[in-house]
Amino acid sequence: MDLKQIILFINFFFLVYMFLYATYVFLNTMVASFHLDDFFIKKSHMGYSELNNRENYIPISIIVPAYNEEVTIISSITSLLHLRYPKVEIIIVNDGSKDSTMQKVLDHFELKEVKRPIHKQIDCKDINRIYEGDVEGKRLVLVDKQNGGKSDALNTGINVSRYPLFICMDADSILQYDSLEKIVVPFLESDDVVAVGGNIKVANQATIKDGRIVKIDPPKKWLVMFQMIEYFRVFLMSRVAMNGLNSNLIISGAFGLYNKKAVIKVGGYTTDVMGEDMDLIVKLHCYYRKNNLPYHIEYVPDAICWTQVPEKISVLKSQRRRWHIGMGQALFSHSFMFFRPMYGTVGMISYPYFVLFEYITPILEILGILTVTLSFFFHMINLEFLIFFLIFYMVFNIVASWISIIFCHYLFSDSLSLKAVFKLLAVSVFECIGYRQMCSLFRIGAFVGTRKGKHKWGNMERVSME
Repeated sequence: MDLKQIILFINFFFLVYMFLYATYVFLNTMVASFHLDDFFIKKSHMGYSELNNRENYIPISIIVPAYNEEVTIISSITSLLHLRYPKVEIIIVNDGSKDSTMQKVLDHFELKEVKRPIHKQIDCKDINRIYEGDVEGKRLVLVDKQNGGKSDALNTGINVSRYPLFICMDADSILQYDSLEKIVVPFLESDDVVAVGGNIKVANQATIKDGRIVKIDPPKKWLVMFQMIEYFRVFLMSRVAMNGLNSNLIISGAFGLYNKKAVIKVGGYTTDVMGEDMDLIVKLHCYYRKNNLPYHIEYVPDAICWTQVPEKISVLKSQRRRWHIGMGQALFSHSFMFFRPMYGTVGMISYPYFVLFEYITPILEILGILTVTLSFFFHMINLEFLIFFLIFYMVFNIVASWISIIFCHYLFSDSLSLKAVFKLLAVSVFECIGYRQMCSLFRIGAFVGTRKGKHKWGNMERVSME
């Protein structure tokens, strides 16, 4: 087989691959659209009367791992204190911060050191001190521990927590004031629920006070707008479609609610991986499927968490590489699930999808674009074919983005103005022919670190959201 035949074979393979991927995206978008419509129709009729009588609820521990978060930690805690929920405890785990994170929390909330036994059900680094205080009717706990990474900090928080359900969230994220009473609903509806994910929204353009949106400015920075579109596709389409099959493999580390007993059964968070959020969900699927136990992992699209996204390409590059390494580690460590019927829809649908259309996509996408371009310059394909290929490649991605943006405006009218909607619709064209390829290049860099990458705190620049 000569070079020309190799290039033509790659071109053919890439076109077939892109057709299959586009077909999946289209079907995924359609299924998610129907599920979202049904979800919000149901919500509009049922309301939250059962929870609002303050008798039917489950206490929740909110665990916030913090490392060098002095810029946002006070505003994050303040927003948590204003959450509308009957009974919560807030646990801040200071993972050996080198800045004034711990001192700011101690001074601002006047916490006192306490001595109490900790039932160490999951292995974690040693705890130095524990501080507690009653703030606005909620128990606030500050745990000072040796540095061990985010996963170890979360395991420490689980050991310290008192309640049967716990939320893990990032210190730079802010929960919407009604997010707890929405994300807890699946636990109230079924005893088989072990984890629930929430919807993550981009907060760079929002002003938030006490968990409520004060003002949303039209997005200005291209990099932020690209990520907004990306988040809409992931959290309003992909997660919703997978949820219908009980096969979501990811609950974002920024906002998830878990059954503590279930997480302890699988050993808590794995400390030597970068994608601890995905790894935990895959472990839960594996444990319950392997032991033939009833369970559900749910996703609630109207339980909102606001988070900051990178505004610099260098930070985005580091983030995407870290995410892709984490995905690879979770997939490699559970490779025995691949196309195994005993793992149900997880083994037969979602796991293969993540391997074929998420993990290896960056390599195939860049390789395919390069070979098609080379084929054109060496007269192996004609101009009409190249134009057809580019249109085919763009249309399905743009349509998926447009549907996601329109659905977001339709379902969350307070999140996007009409002006912002039209702006994002226009920007989505450039998102699929520039930004997407840039992220693919960033993710390709992860393949050299998937096996050896250890968990370290990401270096994300913080700004106040208030």
